[in-house]
Amino acid sequence: PIRDKGSSQWAYSWIPVIGPILGAVLAAILALLLN
Repeated sequence: PIRDKGSSQWAYSWIPVIGPILGAVLAAILALLLN
């Protein structure tokens, strides 16, 4: 582990989870609108 890292920023831990989900939802909405 890195010595002077401090606590890991758990506030950002949801971004890799929410990001793709949000992208998929936006893509689905776009696809529905374009059809």
